[in-house]
Amino acid sequence: MSDEPTQPPKSRASLDVNVQGQRDVSVGDVAGRDVVKTTTTAGRDVVGRDVVSTTNVGFSATAVQRLLLTVGALVFATAACFFSGGLALGAGVFVALNRPVTSDNPVAAQSFAIKLAQLQALGPGQLFSFPLTEEEISSHFRQIIAPQIGVLDGKVRLLDEPGKLVVAGQATQFGNLPFAATFELRDTPGESLHLTGVVVQIIQLKDKEGKSSSFGWVVLPPFLFQGLAANLNSLFGNVQLSTVAETATAPNPAWVVDGVTR
Repeated sequence: MSDEPTQPPKSRASLDVNVQGQRDVSVGDVAGRDVVKTTTTAGRDVVGRDVVSTTNVGFSATAVQRLLLTVGALVFATAACFFSGGLALGAGVFVALNRPVTSDNPVAAQSFAIKLAQLQALGPGQLFSFPLTEEEISSHFRQIIAPQIGVLDGKVRLLDEPGKLVVAGQATQFGNLPFAATFELRDTPGESLHLTGVVVQIIQLKDKEGKSSSFGWVVLPPFLFQGLAANLNSLFGNVQLSTVAETATAPNPAWVVDGVTR
């Protein structure tokens, strides 16, 4: 046993020491352990190594640049999305869709139905001349065809270029969103109406007169509306078109379509 007197245990105190000069030193006691915090502005630290401390507040220049590029890309993509539909079909399509036409005329709808029945009754190899007006084809589509294929408020408009038309309405398969599908008459037997483009209006914008805007439309893949194209082609049967001539212009356009049955 040692004869040296037992020294009383030293109490551990909490200290806070600041040394002014080249170095600021703070010493404190946390959870029973001494802690030394050193901030060096110049010179050497307590263990002999150079210390450089940099504090950034907010975003760095690189981060800000990346953020701006990302936001710009999103804005561009959104704008391209909303403008692409109008550009894809052309402004003339929306002008035609806003043209006032009576599509609820039962007489016009029945007149078109009779012409179709006469066409379908022809034997193979028969030449035909099929006259139609915009009011006839639009009324027939709205009252007879559209309800069978899930289209609300259906309508058809003949475009300025003979042989091109647009079918529009609200597609139940897309949550009743407004749609517009353009077609072109071709000489393909049994497939006279060729689907050329489809757009749906995600944001429904109207002008002061209540007419649909050409903005807010986005392009859809045509195959999504191939069922509509097949239904329309079945109306004419297996025919091959030869010519389409305009017999009257807007606001009451009319065509005469010539061809041969197959």
